[in-house]
Amino acid sequence: MKVLNSLLFALGLLVVTQAKAGFITTNENELDRIFSQTSFDDRPIDIRIGKATELILPTLLDISSDAEIFQLFNQLVGAFDVVNFYFIDTISACGIINVNIVGCGEFPGNDFVVESSFAAGSFGGELLAHELGHNLGLPHRSGQFLMNGSLNNNTTLTLAEVNTIHTSYLVKNNGQATDKEYWIDINPVLIVATPSAPVPEPSTLVLLLLPLGFLIRKTVKLTFENS
Repeated sequence: MKVLNSLLFALGLLVVTQAKAGFITTNENELDRIFSQTSFDDRPIDIRIGKATELILPTLLDISSDAEIFQLFNQLVGAFDVVNFYFIDTISACGIINVNIVGCGEFPGNDFVVESSFAAGSFGGELLAHELGHNLGLPHRSGQFLMNGSLNNNTTLTLAEVNTIHTSYLVKNNGQATDKEYWIDINPVLIVATPSAPVPEPSTLVLLLLPLGFLIRKTVKLTFENS
């Protein structure tokens, strides 16, 4: 059975005054650092971020009930062994109701959701790694550790926690007896109210720039001839 675990931010006033903006911040380098710290020894885990997915779900930009959490996680965006990082505006429910909640993850499972603004802030790497820890089977623990129930500017994982992580089906390996590599595949998912503006294809950009370039060259030439 999957259980929801929440992560709280200690300063509630900061939570409610953060600017809302739906965007993805993966903190891949920081995640790689956390999942290759000394307790991993010769079993570091590479966090591999895949192509982002965008879902138009305006009613789930602000989550205030467990029903909405389950509705979000039931989108089943990626494969069963790929972790979905959902990014929304605000969360105030995750097994409990609390405006200080900034992240919520399945324990265990392959889905978690975070507030975009916090994922982009100074606690972003810790936030994502904490929720990923729940997906990997880690419960909360007191003290200066990554899995503390509140953000505490500490990303320490114990050897026992590392051993638990390596039993998760989400951790893949290359099957080699020597030079073994471990990794976790991540699917970032952005929740939006309306489709994002499409980025022009490179060929389209060239076509758009050609008339402008021609106009610039023509203007320069005329200026030169008249000088």
